[in-house]
Amino acid sequence: MFRKLGPVSDRARRSLEEQEKKRDREVPVKNNYMEVISMRIQHNIMALNSNRQLGINNSAVAKSLEKLSSGYRINRAGDDAAGLAISEKMRAQIKGLEAATDNSQDAISLVQTAEGGLQEVHSMLNRMTELATKSANGTYTDDVDRKALQDEVSALKDEINRIADGTDFNGIKLLDGSMGIGTTGALVSVAEDTTAKTAAFSWSLSGGEGIEVEIVAKAQATDASATAAWTPGKLTISIEGANGKEVTQQMIDDAIKAVADNAPQSAKDLKVTLDNNIKFTANSEVGSVSTLKSEQAKQASFIDVGTGITATAGKAGNVAASLAITNGAVGVTVTGGAISVGLEAGKTYSASDINKMLKDANVDMTVDFEGQKTGANLVLGAKNLTGGTGLPSDGGLMLQIGDTNDSYNQLKLSIGDMHVNALDLSSVDISTREGASAAMSKIKTAINTVSTSRGKLGAIQNRLEHTINNLGVTTENITSAESRIRDVDMAKEMMNYTKNSVLVQSAQAMLAQANQQPQSVLQLLQ
Repeated sequence: MFRKLGPVSDRARRSLEEQEKKRDREVPVKNNYMEVISMRIQHNIMALNSNRQLGINNSAVAKSLEKLSSGYRINRAGDDAAGLAISEKMRAQIKGLEAATDNSQDAISLVQTAEGGLQEVHSMLNRMTELATKSANGTYTDDVDRKALQDEVSALKDEINRIADGTDFNGIKLLDGSMGIGTTGALVSVAEDTTAKTAAFSWSLSGGEGIEVEIVAKAQATDASATAAWTPGKLTISIEGANGKEVTQQMIDDAIKAVADNAPQSAKDLKVTLDNNIKFTANSEVGSVSTLKSEQAKQASFIDVGTGITATAGKAGNVAASLAITNGAVGVTVTGGAISVGLEAGKTYSASDINKMLKDANVDMTVDFEGQKTGANLVLGAKNLTGGTGLPSDGGLMLQIGDTNDSYNQLKLSIGDMHVNALDLSSVDISTREGASAAMSKIKTAINTVSTSRGKLGAIQNRLEHTINNLGVTTENITSAESRIRDVDMAKEMMNYTKNSVLVQSAQAMLAQANQQPQSVLQLLQ
């Protein structure tokens, strides 16, 4: 196999050695190493590398397809954790703003419903003014002309009461006075205090709920002043003054306003009202004058188990009233707070029949029982109404017109009682010239009352329209911001998808080439 060579001269041997060294310098060691690597068959490193890159490119293509198909850049927290958190917070705000917009639209509908009823009341009051003016003229006779005019006035009063009872929105009575019920508060009279050196006065709370208010007299002062301080669930009003000095309502209001930032959310609308100034009878000393806690307004009532009758006061607060039902003289008798209703024993009555009798007698009370009963079955001994708390005024309906529970995102809507009694028209009688003349003044006062209510409703409606516009603009802007964070840029993502698709195809081709490399080993084995 090998040819035997003759002796090699020293010169030739040196020449061969120099050629071998030159060949070693021209072929790097790494090439020899790669040649060795390429001959391995247990682990195809080039195929593994190509497969890894193919997996990465396939994953990138899958993510691009997901983004292109969903339209979102962020489909899971792993795509952008911080962006997802901001986006979800914005989405919650957008939902709240959209709901607040709907609430404001509903509120406008409610206001329009109430205003529509008041508009008709206005028309009837204007007609009553016309009738009273005619009746006041001496050219009419009492028994015929003025009687006819009074009949129309009576019909108009009945219709005003019907509108007051029947005007409602989604089951909410708007003009019957219930919109003025629901306040919190209490009323107390304070006797002369010899310790605190203060004269007798009365004060009340309105607004808030479960808030304790304490009035404390401080040490001697040369003048009179008031300060306030909040502790959890309690407001302390400190007054001080020298003999003969007075603490006024304005002082109390200023003191509470100065610490309004420290008040709890449940006391933002708390109002302390003095019926008369607090006067010092001597130089004041340290001592508690009066303590009062606001209570949830509630109408006084009772339930009689025997007859099934429920009686409820028309307004919130404590009332000194009782109700009795008898058989005999038909009608309603009022003696102080004692109300007696006389019924025919054999006649059938419904709850609405008795309530009409009470309204006609200017009694602010309603009764309720199931079905119809005879007068004999409705006999009821005098029973007191109990359980009433709070104050009967300054109530209303709370409207949510924002996406938070802050006070500036809430609007209180109050509408007065539009019944004839509340408008002081129950005694209007134009059947005589003198009565017609007196009625003109009462009717104009009622017109002013209704006009004031309509004006307030109009102002609220205009505000709500601006609220809706603002909510719409805010929703649009936040939606745009959320879109920039979460939505995908289709053009950019399509570019990424195209790039990754080409890389996948390239990786697949290179993987095929890498898988062919071990085949060269077979040539060595042949």
